[in-house]
Order: sequence, then C-alpha cells, then structure tokens
Amino acid sequence: MLHAIKNLASNQTKPCNPWEVKTVAPPKSEWSRPDLDHCFYSGFEGLLSGMRIDSKNNPAVRLHWIVADYDGRIDQHARDTVLDHCVDFRPQYISKTISGGARLLWRLEAPFLLHSNDLTIRLMQHVRKKLGLSKIMVGLDTAAFGNPCQYYEAGTDWVQLSGGVIPANFMMQWAVESSHQYDWHKLGPVIPIEPIADEVERQYPGRWTGDFDIGRRGVRFWDSSADNETAAIVRDSGMQCFTGGQAFVPWSAILGRSFVNKFEADRVGGAIEDIWFDGRDYWHRHPDGTWNSLCKNDTGLELKVAKGLRMSKSRNDNFTEIDKALQHIHKYQRITCAAPLIHRPKGIIHLNGLRILNTSTASVCQPSEKQGIDPAADFPWLLSYFSTFFDPVEQLDYFYAWLRRWYKSALDNRMLPGQASFFAGVPNTGKTLLSTVILSRIFGGHTDASSFLSGDDNFNSHLFQSAVWAVDDIVPLTDHRSHQKFSALIKKMAANRTFSIREKFKVDKTIEWNGRVVVTCNTDPESIRILPDVDLSNRDKINLFRVAERDTFAFPRDVADIIQTELPFFLRWLLDWTPPDHVLGDSRYGVQTYCEASLFEAARHSSSAYSFLEVLLKFFEGQTSNVWTGSATDLLTAMLSDQDGLAGIAAKYTTRQVGRELSKLASQGYPLTQRRHHATRIWDIDIVRIREGEGDTTPF
Repeated sequence: MLHAIKNLASNQTKPCNPWEVKTVAPPKSEWSRPDLDHCFYSGFEGLLSGMRIDSKNNPAVRLHWIVADYDGRIDQHARDTVLDHCVDFRPQYISKTISGGARLLWRLEAPFLLHSNDLTIRLMQHVRKKLGLSKIMVGLDTAAFGNPCQYYEAGTDWVQLSGGVIPANFMMQWAVESSHQYDWHKLGPVIPIEPIADEVERQYPGRWTGDFDIGRRGVRFWDSSADNETAAIVRDSGMQCFTGGQAFVPWSAILGRSFVNKFEADRVGGAIEDIWFDGRDYWHRHPDGTWNSLCKNDTGLELKVAKGLRMSKSRNDNFTEIDKALQHIHKYQRITCAAPLIHRPKGIIHLNGLRILNTSTASVCQPSEKQGIDPAADFPWLLSYFSTFFDPVEQLDYFYAWLRRWYKSALDNRMLPGQASFFAGVPNTGKTLLSTVILSRIFGGHTDASSFLSGDDNFNSHLFQSAVWAVDDIVPLTDHRSHQKFSALIKKMAANRTFSIREKFKVDKTIEWNGRVVVTCNTDPESIRILPDVDLSNRDKINLFRVAERDTFAFPRDVADIIQTELPFFLRWLLDWTPPDHVLGDSRYGVQTYCEASLFEAARHSSSAYSFLEVLLKFFEGQTSNVWTGSATDLLTAMLSDQDGLAGIAAKYTTRQVGRELSKLASQGYPLTQRRHHATRIWDIDIVRIREGEGDTTPF
C-alpha cells in the first residue's frame, strides 16, 4: 500500500496507486500550492495512519514499498534493460520523473514494522546496499532514499516490470544486520541477560529454543499465538520484533514491571508506564483495569509515594526524577482525550488519526464454544421467551437480525450503528426484562437514559459507559415540544456516530458511540405517547415492535440465573443463524426497519402534526371544494378568519409553524403535495381524502 498527499502543503494522506493517476504535474514551483490536487506518494506509513509522516510528531512505523529515485538522465535503453542490472529482487514498477529521471518500486511481501527514525535510516542504508541500487541506474538520490519523510511526485510512463516481492524473511535479516551496532539501551532499562533468561523460562516454560543470549533469534515467546521461529531477536533492553504489531518490546512489557524494577538503573520508565496526559489531566490505570484522572500535584504525589521516585535532585543533575517523569509523559505519552469507547479495544487506540485512551471497562458476553447448538436443549427458557414475545410473530426475525448485527460487531470490538427500538405491550409481559437484564448482560450493562432523552439532564458522560440506553415507560412527554425534542434525540442517537460528551467540571470531548436506545412502554393512551415522530427523516432509524399479550407465560424466581446460564448458548446460536433475505437492509444499518402497523399509526397520532391535522379537519368542515390550494400564509389567514370558533385555536400557530406541520403531514403519507410558485411554496391538499383519513400508513 502506498500513501499519498495531494500537495506538499497537505497533511492528510490516503492510499493510492500512482500508476493510475490521471492528473498532470504542474511545475515544481507550484507543488506546495494548498489548492493543488495531485499525487505525491510514499512507501512508508506513519504512526497516525492517514496523516503525513513527520520525524517528530508522526514517525514512520510501517514500510510497504521501497522507492528508489534516480535523478540522472535516464534514456529509453536504460529503462528497457533495467532488470538486467538488478541483483536478487526485481522491482515491480518503473516510472519516469518530471526531470527525466526514473523511479523503481519494490513491494514487500508484508508490511515491515519500524520502531524509530534512526533505526529506519539505518535499515534503509542497508537495504540500498543489499539491492545494489547505485549500480542499477545512475544518479541515485541517497538522501531521499534514506528519508522516511520524503514524498515523490506521481511521475509518468509507468511500466510494470514484474510481479515479484521482497520476502519478509529477507527484510528481517536486513533489519538485524543494520541494527547490530544500535544503542539499544536508549529504548529501555538494561538488565543482565542471565536473570532475564531464567525469568523467561519461569514465566514461559519451553517457549524459547536454544540459548537465550543477546543477538539470538527466536519466537515471540510471550505471545502464545506466535509461531515464527525467527521473528524476534534478543537485545539487552528487550526484544526486537518483526511481527506482532510492535517493532520493539521492552522487558517490562514481557516479564512484568515487578521483575524489571529490581534491575532498573533508570526507574522513571517503569513508574510512568500507565500514565497518560490529555493536556489537562493525568490518567492513571489501576490494577483492576479502571482509569481515573489526577491533577499535576496529585500525580507527583502518586509518583513519589506509590512509585518511589525522588523529589530531590541528584548530584550534578538539574532535575528531579519526578520532573523527568512528567516531562516524559508530556512528550511521549500524550493523548487527544480519554473517553469510554464502548466495545473497542481497551487502553490506547488510534481512531481517525488520533491517539485516544479508552477508559471503558464494559465487556461483551462471550458466546459458547459448543458447536451444533440445539435451542430446545441448550437455551429452552430463552427460546420460549423470544418465540412468544412478539405479536405478530413475523417481528421475531427482524428482532433477531437487529440483535445479531449489534452483538457480532460488539464482539469484534467495533460496534456498527443500528436503529433505536421500541417495545410496546401490556404490563407484565417481560419488556423491561429484555432491556435491563437480557440485553444488559449481553453488552456488559445498561444505563437509564430517561432523563437525558427527555431533556431534563444535559450532562451525559455517564451514558456513554454503556452500549444499552434503556428507557422504561417513564419519560414525561407532557407537551409537543418535549415530544419533538425526544424524537429528535432518538433520531440523533441512531443516525450519528460521534457525540459530544458533557461532564461537570470537565472539558467537552467528542467520541464515537454506536450503542442502541431501547425503549419499553405500555400500550395505554398515556404511555403510548412516548412513541417518536415517524416522519420520513425518522422512519428508517426506529423499530416499533408490538409485544404479545401472554398471560400464561411463566417468569420463575431465578429467571436472572437462568438467563445468565443460557445466554452463551443463545448467542452462539444467534451468530450461527442466517437472517432471511427479507429482513436484510442497506449497508448503513444492515437490517430492515420494522414498524408494526398499529404502533406506527399510534406514533403518527402522538405527533404535533396530528394535532394540527385535527385543526385542519375542523377548517375543512366548511369547505365545499375537493382540493384546497394555497401557501401556509394563505391557510393560516383563512383559519384566523373562520367564524365558527376556529380562529382562537389557530391563533397559537405562526406561518412558519403551519408550514412545518404541513411538511410533517406530507412526510407521514397524508395527501398533501408541495410545489413552488415563484419564491412561494404552494400546497395542494386533497380535502376529501384528508376527511376520510386516507394516507400512506406503510411503516417502511
């Protein structure tokens, strides 16, 4: 994979194939124009993928392609015979540069891990010799070749020379050879190799073959899944690695801090390993995996008391150990923010080019490993619960598909978005049990989002600790304004992927959240008012499920324990279950929205638009024509002129409100159409069909 910027002033990169570029390069003097849309590529990838490589802030961490730039005047004969001069590995591509030179590109068999710029420069110098680049063509730009921050103009006349790649084993060997004289103690505390060898055998018995000495190659023994016998090499301060995602792993990460602390000459590194700085607070990880934030003074006290760092200066030293620790944290352990990213990998993650500390502790329920699940035998109570839960029963497949997509993505540590779901039915049918017990235990807990969604609480930070936002029939939607706000928030939570977290005495932060809002309610006239607006903008973002009346269904006293026992088997079955084609949806939500017809109609009646519809019907009682035509202003004026008492009711509306309510009615399927006459929106309203209650009640 090659990464490219649009111009030399740009900081954002994207994957590219420069041989497919259609734009023509402008003169060099214009390459730094911010509005230039061209291609300048690199074979390196930075720590912040998607951002330009920078030696200080975004060093190269992976090498995908080797690019050799030749500034000499390369004639056609030299291009045609280039493969004759290659030693062991043939380049895949050759291109012509804007100055008449040439570039050769070698693809690596697999992305090669890099640790630091100085090690990268050493490696590239060694690769240059191994490939014999100076002998292939004249004018090799050695400075550019060894610079991971270099970006090359796309060039022209691309020709594919071969399909060969440089095998991973050769890159490993070259990295070992190039780093043999490297000062490895800069990367971690140096510990005598004899106790290291003993501790490795104690903690990982039998994982290392042969003598454990500096310079020896072997398997990444601390990773039980590793099996490459040459993928790591022993250094005096840790292990240099060529697989596994980290190019260098210090002894503290492999053998544990308690062991390393006995031998550290510099104790600062171990003391600050689990402290991260977001520009204001210092985030400390506790042994149980939870995180809390401390101010600078409290962090200094923690380093002194718990970590044993000195607050006094040593002889011939201008700084204390705590000064050094804080400076190191500021420079190397800085994060964009700390936030709960529910069902994402724990600890530090990179998201959209940003380094974020994930403070979430929620864990998704793991499925059973049993193969060939028999629902009747392995989860009989849950099978009975779900199979009798819905009326009509056709809803079950939609519910299973909705839950399966949600669960599978959470299990994969990257939740996908999905619809908010409402479950409406008579009391004592197990609705609340679904949200606060079954779904809660599947997704590691739930939170009561009633106050926030009803607009009573603006501080929402605690909500994002959970993937399940439960609302249980208690939101007081006393007027149309509160109902509109509730509907808008439901739409927002389903449609958006990033949200602003507000917490008392903290700076607002924007994070990703792809959980679900789950609302349970009764079907009495007061409770059913919680159903949201079902206009076109909301219709694809909500499910309306009707719960069956099942008076004879039994809820045993130990139902929570039964659920806990059966859930892993149910989840394994759900993962293995194939949703029928008719419930599958587009790529945004993956599953078709389902709105049960009677609930859909009830939701329409609970909206502000339905109240306006009643006023409209009252007005049409005096109309003789089949169709009324006019603007929102015309309609309001006519209502205010009504002599049958309608004027007082219509007086509460403004022209803008009338236009908005007409738009809502149209979006809900009522027989209203809108057209534009000059700058005015004109409405054509079918009076007869409005009176007869005709309209599109299709919930999809």
